[in-house]
Amino acid sequence: MKIKLDEERALSVFKILDHDWQKQTGVFKDIVLPQDRWPLPKDSLELALFFFYAVLFMRGGVISEDPFRWLYALRQDSPHFFNPEVVSQELSSSRIAKGFREITRKVLNENGKIYNRSGPFAYKIVQHSQAWHANSLYLVKFWEGNPLNIFRGVKNFEEAFERIDQRRNKDGGLKGMRRKIFSLLTIWLQEKGLIPDFPCPLPIDFHALRVFLATKILVLEDLEPFIPSEKHPQALTDKLVIRVREGMVNQIAKWSQEFLREQRITHLHINPALWVLSRDFCANHYQNSSRQKGMIYVESEQLSQDYHLWPANYKDPCSFCPIEEYCTGIVPAAPYYRWGLLARMERVPYLNPQAFLSGVDWKDFLPWPKRSRSREQNKK
Repeated sequence: MKIKLDEERALSVFKILDHDWQKQTGVFKDIVLPQDRWPLPKDSLELALFFFYAVLFMRGGVISEDPFRWLYALRQDSPHFFNPEVVSQELSSSRIAKGFREITRKVLNENGKIYNRSGPFAYKIVQHSQAWHANSLYLVKFWEGNPLNIFRGVKNFEEAFERIDQRRNKDGGLKGMRRKIFSLLTIWLQEKGLIPDFPCPLPIDFHALRVFLATKILVLEDLEPFIPSEKHPQALTDKLVIRVREGMVNQIAKWSQEFLREQRITHLHINPALWVLSRDFCANHYQNSSRQKGMIYVESEQLSQDYHLWPANYKDPCSFCPIEEYCTGIVPAAPYYRWGLLARMERVPYLNPQAFLSGVDWKDFLPWPKRSRSREQNKK
């Protein structure tokens, strides 16, 4: 499968996002990102180490606030877990996993919930605890226990990534630190002024892919109509569906670094802007909802023909979106997180947004209420 990136369209979208994020206007006004919602260490090394361990959990369908909440509690309860010297000398991966379970129980009990292995540490807990331990050993052995040393003297992201990339590093590199995760760590450190602001790719996760595909920045060529297997939703038959592979993601990531550098647009604005739009706005468009564990979707053709299929009192997220004029698609999350697929359908504009917009501030629009029944159901 061939892909191409529409740079003219990308520039138009990125200019809007760059301006609005920098000015903190519109939908980006008063936004607080997950990494800033809890008190962070004031010491530079302690903060770098906190991010170094926290970034390992930013995978899969995790809600980004959850790992920070758990890790903040873990650091309060067991600060030695964030000291690579102590971890490498006194802790094992099994002891780290036990600490994850203990802090999960504590956090959930404080919120009146029964411990049931839920929470961010329940996802691949063995893998995460092994990476926590192995990366502590690696950091002490090669980087004096300081993740900031990895970035010493580098001119761009690729130079730093080459130093720790498991596939190019004879000493083993860092576990769980592929391009997306390491670019996210780099951005966090740059945001806090802990390392220089050199060129860095966007962390190409589902949210970035969703916006790129919906706005046709990402253009797919030579794509055959999708034929689902038994495990896939039959509703995706003949739709625009692609399997997400690391090669494609890396291609987009490398392009983003060079393109943003050439256009003199900072990734420090574009990355959070894409994330906020996808998670807080795209996710709440009616067509991005699904039923039966992602097996049934809202069909664009039916929705465009029958206004009554829209939920009663629908609050249209597109009405607030600064790049709505460039967006023609819908990319639901379920196919990606369940089967590693990106599925694109045509976005149907809501027919009567002005009725809702009158006198309403976008901040009053969140948190999103549960979708009510459709008007057709209400008639029954």
